[in-house]
Amino acid sequence: MQLEDLRQTMTSRTAILWFQYMDMVNILQRFLKAERTGNWGLHLQTVHDMLPYFAASGHALYAKCAYVYLQTMLNLPETHPDVYRKFQEGLVVRRSDRFWAGLSSDLIIEQVLMRSVKTDGGLTRGKGMTENQRLVWVLSMPACASTNEAMQKLSGVSYETSDQHKDTSAARQARDVSDTLQLIIYLTERSPFAEKESLFNIANGMTAQEGVNVERSREVGEKILSSMVGKSVEAFKFRKADQAVTLASRSAVKVSGKSVTVDPQLLFQRLTTVRDRYQDVPALFQYELCNYPPALFESSCLPLQPKKAVLADTLWRAMPNEQRKPSGDCQYVLDGGALLHRMPWPRDLLLRM
Repeated sequence: MQLEDLRQTMTSRTAILWFQYMDMVNILQRFLKAERTGNWGLHLQTVHDMLPYFAASGHALYAKCAYVYLQTMLNLPETHPDVYRKFQEGLVVRRSDRFWAGLSSDLIIEQVLMRSVKTDGGLTRGKGMTENQRLVWVLSMPACASTNEAMQKLSGVSYETSDQHKDTSAARQARDVSDTLQLIIYLTERSPFAEKESLFNIANGMTAQEGVNVERSREVGEKILSSMVGKSVEAFKFRKADQAVTLASRSAVKVSGKSVTVDPQLLFQRLTTVRDRYQDVPALFQYELCNYPPALFESSCLPLQPKKAVLADTLWRAMPNEQRKPSGDCQYVLDGGALLHRMPWPRDLLLRM
């Protein structure tokens, strides 16, 4: 109740944004609870609560698909009463008999079906992916399961689950307490509930420009959803101008036709450093002033997704024709990557490495 009183009295835009963030986290927690326990009513309610945020953040496909899905499921008692009754009884896919063990169907497909396809004896391990091979593999699975169960009984080895959840272990609880304390210390030093009317970033202190309305994302999303009523989901078009405006979107500029987000504080620090230490500023700005190469890293600790095949093709086209064919001084190194498969490596280079 104290939290609700604080919410009503707060006028700071930053505080309102953080209250909205806590609401979003609460929706995700309730969604996980519904998935884990098979609570059908809670599942539909949380999907409904997610819709405004999908629309306000520009996730058009999520908004459309969830909108149609919710309408279809609400009509389930009339269209498929037997299925609806099963869902009401808590029908959910499980791999164990624990209460908090329900799993999403797509996760089960990846962990069970696709895993068996790609492991030893699967279709990708030499059996082939023809229609005949797929049919034989699918129809043989019940027989394989019966054989597996018989071998477990014969050997006295069986798979069983305990009542203890892994999240209740002593190590997991200790880590959760440590993470919670670190978060409390961080928010104590950078309180988002300070009495400031302006919207600002608690990490770097950047103040929002005019037009930023991210703290009202739910209202923005509800307005977009109301405009969808009575229209075909296929014909409806989401407009970027109707979406919520964030601090990052107001800090973006166009570079070679691409939208690039600029951190004003970091840019100011770089300009100040350059002005104090160097005289030939235009020549220096021909290079990226970064403490890590952005062409290789998304952040200082997160590399970009590898595209070795694209890199290999680019280097292959850039190499002179006479160097593409290995001579007596070259050998190919096979190491599973497209680049190493395609590029010849000189012998002396291999010896130096």
